[in-house]
Amino acid sequence: MIDTFNAADKRTVVAGDSADNIGKIRGFIIDPGANRVEAVHISGRGKNADIVEWGRLRFGGDAVIVDSEDAVERVDEEREVLAVKGKLAIRGSRVLDTAGFELGTVEDVSFDSDTGQLMTVRTTTGEVEAARLCSLGSYALVVDAEE
Repeated sequence: MIDTFNAADKRTVVAGDSADNIGKIRGFIIDPGANRVEAVHISGRGKNADIVEWGRLRFGGDAVIVDSEDAVERVDEEREVLAVKGKLAIRGSRVLDTAGFELGTVEDVSFDSDTGQLMTVRTTTGEVEAARLCSLGSYALVVDAEE
Protein backbone atom coordinates (compact mmCIF):
# COMPACT_ATOMS: atom_id res chain seq x y z
CA MET A 1 0.00 0.00 0.00
CA ILE A 2 1.30 3.46 -0.88
CA ASP A 3 1.20 6.09 1.87
CA THR A 4 2.68 9.56 2.33
CA PHE A 5 4.61 11.18 5.14
CA ASN A 6 1.99 13.95 5.43
CA ALA A 7 -0.90 11.46 5.66
CA ALA A 8 0.95 9.32 8.23
CA ASP A 9 1.88 12.23 10.51
CA LYS A 10 0.35 11.98 13.96
CA ARG A 11 -0.97 8.47 13.26
CA THR A 12 -1.28 6.55 16.54
CA VAL A 13 1.41 3.97 17.34
CA VAL A 14 0.18 0.92 19.30
CA ALA A 15 2.14 -1.94 20.88
CA GLY A 16 0.86 -5.22 19.46
CA ASP A 17 1.73 -7.21 22.61
CA SER A 18 -0.15 -4.95 25.06
CA ALA A 19 -2.51 -2.89 22.88
CA ASP A 20 -1.17 0.22 24.64
CA ASN A 21 -0.89 3.53 22.84
CA ILE A 22 2.83 4.33 22.84
CA GLY A 23 2.80 7.55 20.87
CA LYS A 24 2.14 9.18 17.53
CA ILE A 25 4.28 9.49 14.44
CA ARG A 26 6.31 12.69 14.63
CA GLY A 27 8.67 12.12 11.73
CA PHE A 28 10.62 9.72 9.57
CA ILE A 29 14.32 8.86 9.49
CA ILE A 30 15.34 7.94 5.96
CA ASP A 31 18.35 6.40 4.27
CA PRO A 32 18.56 8.28 0.96
CA GLY A 33 21.21 5.92 -0.40
CA ALA A 34 18.88 2.95 0.03
CA ASN A 35 15.77 5.02 -0.81
CA ARG A 36 13.91 3.77 2.24
CA VAL A 37 12.57 4.66 5.66
CA GLU A 38 14.92 3.43 8.40
CA ALA A 39 12.87 4.36 11.45
CA VAL A 40 9.89 6.34 12.69
CA HIS A 41 10.23 9.05 15.36
CA ILE A 42 7.41 8.66 17.89
CA SER A 43 8.21 10.83 20.90
CA GLY A 44 10.75 13.02 22.67
CA ARG A 45 13.31 15.46 21.35
CA GLY A 46 16.99 15.44 20.51
CA LYS A 47 18.98 12.81 22.43
CA ASN A 48 15.83 11.94 24.40
CA ALA A 49 13.83 11.04 21.30
CA ASP A 50 12.26 7.61 20.89
CA ILE A 51 12.19 5.81 17.56
CA VAL A 52 11.05 2.45 16.19
CA GLU A 53 13.08 0.73 13.50
CA TRP A 54 11.15 0.02 10.31
CA GLY A 55 11.35 -3.76 10.57
CA ARG A 56 9.45 -3.74 13.86
CA LEU A 57 6.29 -1.98 12.69
CA ARG A 58 3.30 -2.40 10.40
CA PHE A 59 1.35 0.47 8.88
CA GLY A 60 -2.42 0.41 8.80
CA GLY A 61 -4.84 3.05 7.62
CA ASP A 62 -5.74 4.10 11.16
CA ALA A 63 -2.74 3.11 13.28
CA VAL A 64 0.80 1.80 13.22
CA ILE A 65 1.38 -1.44 15.13
CA VAL A 66 4.79 -2.23 16.61
CA ASP A 67 5.46 -5.82 17.57
CA SER A 68 6.05 -4.98 21.25
CA GLU A 69 6.68 -2.07 23.60
CA ASP A 70 10.37 -2.99 23.72
CA ALA A 71 10.59 -2.02 20.02
CA VAL A 72 10.85 1.60 21.17
CA GLU A 73 14.50 2.70 21.30
CA ARG A 74 16.26 5.90 22.31
CA VAL A 75 18.18 7.51 19.45
CA ASP A 76 21.86 6.61 19.67
CA GLU A 77 23.45 7.71 16.41
CA GLU A 78 24.29 11.32 15.59
CA ARG A 79 22.43 11.08 12.28
CA GLU A 80 19.28 9.96 14.13
CA VAL A 81 19.61 12.84 16.60
CA LEU A 82 19.95 15.34 13.74
CA ALA A 83 16.93 13.78 12.00
CA VAL A 84 14.65 14.04 15.04
CA LYS A 85 15.83 17.62 15.62
CA GLY A 86 14.70 18.43 12.07
CA LYS A 87 18.21 19.14 10.78
CA LEU A 88 18.11 16.12 8.45
CA ALA A 89 14.39 16.14 7.71
CA ILE A 90 13.47 15.56 4.09
CA ARG A 91 10.23 17.57 4.19
CA GLY A 92 10.98 21.24 3.78
CA SER A 93 14.44 20.57 2.32
CA ARG A 94 15.72 22.38 -0.73
CA VAL A 95 16.22 19.97 -3.64
CA LEU A 96 19.31 20.28 -5.84
CA ASP A 97 20.31 18.00 -8.67
CA THR A 98 23.86 16.84 -9.33
CA ALA A 99 24.13 19.38 -12.18
CA GLY A 100 23.56 22.18 -9.65
CA PHE A 101 19.97 23.07 -10.52
CA GLU A 102 17.36 23.72 -7.86
CA LEU A 103 14.20 21.61 -8.14
CA GLY A 104 12.12 23.33 -5.47
CA THR A 105 11.39 22.36 -1.87
CA VAL A 106 10.13 18.99 -0.63
CA GLU A 107 6.44 19.07 0.26
CA ASP A 108 5.77 15.35 0.79
CA VAL A 109 7.19 11.87 0.22
CA SER A 110 5.30 8.76 -0.86
CA PHE A 111 6.43 5.36 0.37
CA ASP A 112 5.43 1.71 0.31
CA SER A 113 3.97 1.13 3.78
CA ASP A 114 4.86 -2.59 3.63
CA THR A 115 8.56 -2.22 2.81
CA GLY A 116 9.46 1.37 3.69
CA GLN A 117 10.72 1.89 0.14
CA LEU A 118 10.50 5.54 -0.93
CA MET A 119 8.54 5.99 -4.15
CA THR A 120 8.42 9.69 -5.07
CA VAL A 121 9.34 13.04 -3.59
CA ARG A 122 6.80 15.78 -4.27
CA THR A 123 8.42 19.20 -4.54
CA THR A 124 7.06 22.67 -5.16
CA THR A 125 7.96 22.21 -8.84
CA GLY A 126 6.83 18.61 -9.44
CA GLU A 127 7.68 15.03 -8.58
CA VAL A 128 11.09 13.38 -8.39
CA GLU A 129 11.45 9.59 -8.48
CA ALA A 130 12.98 8.36 -5.22
CA ALA A 131 15.45 6.24 -7.23
CA ARG A 132 17.21 9.53 -8.05
CA LEU A 133 18.03 10.35 -4.39
CA CYS A 134 21.74 10.68 -3.65
CA SER A 135 22.08 12.30 -0.24
CA LEU A 136 20.33 14.37 2.41
CA GLY A 137 22.13 16.97 4.47
CA SER A 138 21.33 20.06 6.50
CA TYR A 139 21.49 22.23 3.36
CA ALA A 140 19.66 20.17 0.74
CA LEU A 141 18.42 16.90 -0.66
CA VAL A 142 20.64 16.04 -3.65
CA VAL A 143 19.21 13.99 -6.51
CA ASP A 144 20.68 12.71 -9.77
CA ALA A 145 20.24 15.12 -12.65
CA GLU A 146 17.90 13.97 -15.41
CA GLU A 147 19.69 13.14 -18.63
